[in-house]
Amino acid sequence: MSNSIFVPVRQLPVEIDEVRKAIHRAFDEFNLARPDVQIHQLDDQRKPLGDSIVTVRGAGAHEHCWISFGEYPADLTGADAAAHMADVTTRGSWLFAAVVVLALFEFQGTVAFNDSGELDGQEIYDAAALRRVIGGALASGRQYLAR
Repeated sequence: MSNSIFVPVRQLPVEIDEVRKAIHRAFDEFNLARPDVQIHQLDDQRKPLGDSIVTVRGAGAHEHCWISFGEYPADLTGADAAAHMADVTTRGSWLFAAVVVLALFEFQGTVAFNDSGELDGQEIYDAAALRRVIGGALASGRQYLAR
């Protein structure tokens, strides 16, 4: 079983600042502290965002995840005209990762595929369903820690 949540996106972010702003807006929506968002590169060469790993780290011990972007045929993304997919993975809090997933909807994503089976067990979320899950988890104090 995969340990990721996938978001097909129609618009691939070009720069890390686009991703950072989207993530900060999502965390602001829930009155959560903004995490640190960095692009991980092994050398000083600037690479396209699709060839890099974006790390997202919050202040808490379990608040971390990473994002990778890839290009896929539409039959794999499961969404009309979506040629790219964002893969959000964590070994920490799936609640934290879910807020990051919600941010990726800004890149013209309409669904998220919960291949991890985490959160409340739904296989597919739209933005409204994901907001409900996040809000409910925050209200109950549930972190949905990775197993």
